[in-house]
Amino acid sequence: MIKHFTLGNLFVVLVLSSSTQAEILKQLRENHKEAYAISLNIENPKLGTDRDREKLEIWADSHKKSQLTAKALIPALFNHWIDQPNDQQLKKEIESVYNGLAGKPTTQRYNQTQSFMSRIAWPLLAHSNLTKEQAELLAKLVKPPSAWRISDVMARIGMPTEANGWDQQAVYALALIRLGKEKQARSEISNLYAKASTNYKANPKGSLDYGPEAGESRYRDYVDYLQLCELLSGFQDSITNNHTGATKHVSQAQKLRNKVSPEAAVLIEEISRRSKSDKHKQVPSRKTD
Repeated sequence: MIKHFTLGNLFVVLVLSSSTQAEILKQLRENHKEAYAISLNIENPKLGTDRDREKLEIWADSHKKSQLTAKALIPALFNHWIDQPNDQQLKKEIESVYNGLAGKPTTQRYNQTQSFMSRIAWPLLAHSNLTKEQAELLAKLVKPPSAWRISDVMARIGMPTEANGWDQQAVYALALIRLGKEKQARSEISNLYAKASTNYKANPKGSLDYGPEAGESRYRDYVDYLQLCELLSGFQDSITNNHTGATKHVSQAQKLRNKVSPEAAVLIEEISRRSKSDKHKQVPSRKTD
């Protein structure tokens, strides 16, 4: 039988033992395979008679289960791939499941899948020791569509914009940082900061709603993104061992508002960890007689 999943369960897979992860991954694969097969075998019906409406309900239910099982499977596959970085089949499976979930570009479904992927990618990019190939795949899956780039230009000339894809742009910048693409990362951070700043000036109380699927990340405002830009710059400094610069960015983010988003908290934690780790390495060992 197909088990039901909620997005709140997704990250549980990331902290379980290897044996338990393998068992869960096997079950998630079976769940998705079953749900996806059912959704493919049910033709999308047209509205009309009561029988047609009944078929539509069955189709909608099977389609929803297929999406839910895909969203449960993707983070589990990524977690397993991190443990087995040379397994190319895992990479292909991730791409296949993602493509099936996302559908065609420029659709609402595609945008929602990218937003979902942004939430999956954030903790992986901030904490995990990813290979270049893994970071590249995450960057590919969250890269903002080119059609949204017009908002970067609008913000540069002081025009408020629709807050489309800000979550993707933030995590894409994080992926670029992990890939060592410093100039590109700073460009993304700068563009995002310009949009958040321009929109905040136009409407200080403006907010964003990423829907119930986003959980605690559902509601965001412009200050959240101003903070995030500061902390992304700080994280980039910490990656290059510029811990003084990183600390300044953290202080600037906290001046904007003491409370930070979960995404921002992850970066602050990682910046602090890297700083402490480097200080520990620099402390000379005491000689004994």
